[in-house]
Amino acid sequence: MRATLRAQGVRMTEQHDTRGPASLELHGAAFQSDPHAALRACAERHWYADTMMGPAILGFDEVQAVIQSRQFRTPGADFLAMQGITSGPLVALMQGLLLNTDGAAHDRVRRLVSKAFTGPRVEAYRATIRATAERLADGLVGGTHDFVAEFADPLGLRVLGGFVGIPIDAVARVAGWSADIGLVFGMNVVENSPRIEAALTALHAYIDELLAARRADPADDLLSGLIAAEEAGDLLSDAELRAMIITLMSAGHHTTVRQLGNAMATFLRYPEQWQLLRADPSLAAQAAEEVVRHSPAAVLGVPRIAKAEVVLRERTFAPGTCVFPVTGAANRDPRMFTEPDRFDITQRRRPHLTYGGGIHHCLGVALARAELQESLLALSARLRAPEAAGPATWYPPTEAVYGPITLPIRDAPA
Repeated sequence: MRATLRAQGVRMTEQHDTRGPASLELHGAAFQSDPHAALRACAERHWYADTMMGPAILGFDEVQAVIQSRQFRTPGADFLAMQGITSGPLVALMQGLLLNTDGAAHDRVRRLVSKAFTGPRVEAYRATIRATAERLADGLVGGTHDFVAEFADPLGLRVLGGFVGIPIDAVARVAGWSADIGLVFGMNVVENSPRIEAALTALHAYIDELLAARRADPADDLLSGLIAAEEAGDLLSDAELRAMIITLMSAGHHTTVRQLGNAMATFLRYPEQWQLLRADPSLAAQAAEEVVRHSPAAVLGVPRIAKAEVVLRERTFAPGTCVFPVTGAANRDPRMFTEPDRFDITQRRRPHLTYGGGIHHCLGVALARAELQESLLALSARLRAPEAAGPATWYPPTEAVYGPITLPIRDAPA
């Protein structure tokens, strides 16, 4: 089977020059110290770059073509097999996550989950998000603070835990287990496997207790909605419910924390944009989209593997080829965005690709947007002119989520 993505109506543009693709060293000093500059240099030369693990797709049209195509699948357990893990609980975990399912099995679970995870449910919860953001922002007034520890992390935990339906006294435990389980997406799974498996066992047991409690006494939360989601008599199984809670708590929490950290770090570099937001709070929604375009928590995006032979422009990808649709590069494509490296909350830009596309478009996009919008409103109403109060520490851009680990800030004196 051979698929040509050009034939799917995707608009392709001419390559930038005739030198051919550059070589991108993901673990090299250039990418690790300034990933966007390294990607820009590669994108100026060609629409993809070569890496040790496969081609990195850089152009907006080309990235969009890959993430929307059903001729590619997400890696799932392939990265575990690369590390010698071909069976056991970690393989079962990876195969059960919605992100790693494909075809009819994926579509069935996505339809059921979408009956519970709706825009109206998020909007009904927005007042809670706002109140949480305002309380935490109050604590940043005066003195020096670690923005991640004192705002981003607790907001992500409290908002997501309450929305899903995890009791406040258990949220920190669940987040800890989820963080350990998240190590399964790294390249050191063998050495981390005892820690991952212990967390998986503990979290499964807790989720089962929670499921039993919600079935006996449903609440107005996402978990109760997922249990009740039904289509023609079809319901989510306990295994599917466990996998969904793990996905939400792992991806939802850590992505939110890193994205909030990236937002503040970006505004520190562009203080004039902060003043624009303070002067006009109606810019909050637009500012949230610009943050996610310019400084996304996921730079590389989710890798894809060709299911059959796929032709994209002049390149043919053999079955099994791993490609990286680099949304962080696509969002700064000068063919699509005016002054793409400039952070400007006043520009009405075209939609970005940070939230993905196709069958794996971000399920929690409405919640992610609400969290970022309400956070920006609460913070800009309280902090006159935030500035760095010391050096930040960062996760490397090769991680699943990229952003500050610590971010010391203070409000500049009047």
